Amino acid sequence: MLTIRTLRQIATSRTIPSFRSAPSRSQGCGQPLADSGRMGYHQRRAQAEEVRRQWLQQQWQNRP
Repeated sequence: MLTIRTLRQIATSRTIPSFRSAPSRSQGCGQPLADSGRMGYHQRRAQAEEVRRQWLQQQWQNRP
């Protein structure tokens, strides 16, 4: 039998990796809406990185 000696042994949202990646029962279906801003930010960032990569490739190919 396990003995819990301190509160640090109890898993909380701060100690669980990727805590927000799994929906919980109390949040219902509102979770995807809460994460949509974060997901949109990362999608825009990935698009900007792809545009920069293409620009750098074009600069490299057109060098004198």
